[in-house]
Amino acid sequence: MNCLLRLLYPVWYLPVLVTLTVMCGTVSLLLSLVSIRLARYISNTVWGRVVLIPAGIRLRVLGRENLPVSNGGFILYANHSSLLDIPTVALATGLPVSWVAKASLGSIPFFGWALARVHLLVDRSGGSEAARQMMEEAGARLSRGEILSIFPEGTRNRGVTLLLPFKKGALILARRNGALLVPVAIKNAGALWPAGRLYPCPGVIRVRIGPPLPPLPGEKLVLLGARAQKVLHDLLTDGSW
Repeated sequence: MNCLLRLLYPVWYLPVLVTLTVMCGTVSLLLSLVSIRLARYISNTVWGRVVLIPAGIRLRVLGRENLPVSNGGFILYANHSSLLDIPTVALATGLPVSWVAKASLGSIPFFGWALARVHLLVDRSGGSEAARQMMEEAGARLSRGEILSIFPEGTRNRGVTLLLPFKKGALILARRNGALLVPVAIKNAGALWPAGRLYPCPGVIRVRIGPPLPPLPGEKLVLLGARAQKVLHDLLTDGSW
């Protein structure tokens, strides 16, 4: 029976994923008219389980005690090697995070429309004015106590190096708004669902949340970036977990 299920898995997983993703997007979109927080719960927690549980993927999480407990907004930043990273960050932290995602995702029917209302989409082709507006909106969300989830590598890392160079967006936001940067190290997601593969493999994704990094007074952006990247690199290379 197990062998039969493994053979059938590629056939039923994608239809189930697409169907439930559309349902989650629709519900999230409707709820966003009433409560952004509830809509975010659907798009984070419910949809995250839709992606991981049918695929037979489990999370092992360390370091939840490092998550800030104040009402102030902060920035979760994680390495990025797989589509699984998005639901992983949401479920591993258990927080109503606001994703910072590329604007092209907003064109996906229902799910993308919900993303545009509930999360924060970035138009990378919009030039300096679009970047300025995004920074203002992200800063406003942080001031309201919201939690942003950012992949500072900017794109999925296909494994040439452990970490790609960080983009400046998350660093500028942290320094400009005095927001904490909270590192989230993700292991094995890229192996379970690498770029180019149609469906994920069952397995375990390991997550470790590190202590928050406060931007230091007068700290140059390049130094903040080097410090943030070193912390995440050290978490990923720590063999104790």
